[in-house]
Amino acid sequence: MAVAHPNFEEAEIIQPGGRPLPAELEQRAKTYYIYNGETRLRVLLASPATDAPRGSIIFSPGRTEFIEKYFETVENLIHRGFNVLIVDPRGQGLSSRILDDKLKSYIDDFQTYADDLAFAAETFAPLLPKPHVLMGHSMGGTIVLKSVISGVINPDAVICSAPMLGLFDLETPILRGMIIGMSMLGMAKSNLPFQKQRSGLPVPFSDNKLTSDRDRYRIWSSYFQTTPRLRLGPPTYGWIRAALRAMSQVNRNADKLRVPSLHLGAGGDPIVDPESVQKFAEKCGGKYVVVPGALHELFLERDVHRNQAFAAIDAFLEEQKL
Repeated sequence: MAVAHPNFEEAEIIQPGGRPLPAELEQRAKTYYIYNGETRLRVLLASPATDAPRGSIIFSPGRTEFIEKYFETVENLIHRGFNVLIVDPRGQGLSSRILDDKLKSYIDDFQTYADDLAFAAETFAPLLPKPHVLMGHSMGGTIVLKSVISGVINPDAVICSAPMLGLFDLETPILRGMIIGMSMLGMAKSNLPFQKQRSGLPVPFSDNKLTSDRDRYRIWSSYFQTTPRLRLGPPTYGWIRAALRAMSQVNRNADKLRVPSLHLGAGGDPIVDPESVQKFAEKCGGKYVVVPGALHELFLERDVHRNQAFAAIDAFLEEQKL
């Protein structure tokens, strides 16, 4: 079944250096712009080669991320029989930027992200057969959990990859207090100092904390290097304050996540503490699986790690009969 073409404004797909789309996505995926009030959101809808999809996966990316980064993952998911909807979060990708300085990473409240995700899911509901699996990576995992806990989306299951529930760099109360205080003192829209990615360009592979896969990192980096519109700089004080508040709210309300859930931890993650993911899974009664040695980006990692993540996802979906 070819992907449906709803009556929405078509959106562009970035192809660095004219790189072709994966053949299957060329035929089975489409990008659109939708509008939540005055905010433009870019979404991708992809469908499997079947007239009877297994269900739908609604995916939320992490900070700085965008649809194209997940082409390989979308292919993996439609091969498993799912329709896939993925949304560029506001403030990044080709969705509306929030501040005049488009490189600044800012949000007022993570509930805004959650509401955008719910809006996209509702807009495309006729094209998203049930059961619905809500899926997110890093920041996107926090958005997914906040969406369910706040009640704006009611999926049949949740899958989170290295969800942002505890950050190594923000573990000290002094640092947390300083960031919150600076934000309240009028610096919410100012960048944190001493950040490597002030230009929005990726750091060299040898300095990256995301993946040990050189080729996947090179492809991901090429989008930022060739397309300035996709770039996003370091987080602002306001973004960090909103992130801290969201993580606290989600962790406090783990018992309100009343759907089956899988939480993937990256064993070598230098960004998100995998122990925070395990603790949340235990509190909400979800399943926790760690991928030993993997860095933060499980879907961008080497096959030895990436395949373990997908094996856990497949086992979870089978257990839940999804």
